[in-house]
Order: sequence, then structure tokens, then C-alpha cells
Amino acid sequence: MTHALSLAVDDELLALNRAVGELRRRNLPIASIAVAPGERPGEARLTVLVDTDPATAEMAARKLDKVSGVRWARHFVVEQGLARELILCRVRTPPGRDAELLDVCARFHATVLETRPEELVIELSDEPSAVLAFVAAVQPFGIVELVRSGPVAVARAATEAAAPPVTP
Repeated sequence: MTHALSLAVDDELLALNRAVGELRRRNLPIASIAVAPGERPGEARLTVLVDTDPATAEMAARKLDKVSGVRWARHFVVEQGLARELILCRVRTPPGRDAELLDVCARFHATVLETRPEELVIELSDEPSAVLAFVAAVQPFGIVELVRSGPVAVARAATEAAAPPVTP
């Protein structure tokens, strides 16, 4: 089962290093890790997806909450939250198959970012399973380059693991 560990850490390299070090010490199987600016000044948001059991995820969140530089740490089951992954994909457009590739993009609600002779750059943000289905659908056209962010997740508002409210 995939769990998300969501942390607010001080926006400094040492705090991030301590948090990641705690994850490494626990040997958690990390599926994805993302760092971005936090909701408040001087804060960074660290989202880690781990494939583990609920007890291990809870223990990791409790330990991370005690790490110096970590402002708060929560965990939740990814399937009970909202997960998205971003993909940028450069795909060949074989002669006469442009419309077919654009139909695939429309079916997945993907955005064409750049058009060049014989290739398109496509963006898609969706659930990880939809991203995999999209990759499989464009594979026959010929993928030239593929970049994926890895999934990030946020708890639904009604869950207990929702982050503390943002206050100025």
C-alpha cells in the first residue's frame, strides 16, 4: 500500500538533509520524492510516497515530526487522497498520423506544448495510472524523449491527516 508522508520543513538544506536522512535510516521503499516552496515564508514542502504498511508509515511520520527543522509531518494513504503526476513527452508524428496522435491527446486531456515538423511535445498531468496508460497509447508513434515528475499527493480535506491550516 502506498502512503504519502507530507512534511513542512525549514527552507534550508540542513533541515531537508535531516528529514531525508531519517527516511534513509528507516530503509523505507521510496516511490517518489518532491520538494517545493511551502505555504509560508521560509518553509519548504516535502512530499514522499512510500510503499509500506500503515504502522511503518505512522511511525515514520511520528519520527519525522521530531526531527530538528521539521515543522510538522503527516501521513495518509495515497488512495484516500489526491495524487497527480506530470509528464512531458516528445513524440514523433509519422506522416499521415497527425490527427490520430491529436485524438490520443484529446482522449487523455493532454496539452500540446510545441509543434515541430514530425514531432510534438505533449504535457499531461493526471493520476499515475492514467499517465501510464497515456505512455502506452503514444508508444506506437515513437517516443523521442520522456520526462516524468513522479507522483505527488495531498490529503483530502475531510481526512484526519490534513495539514495544519495556513496562517500568515
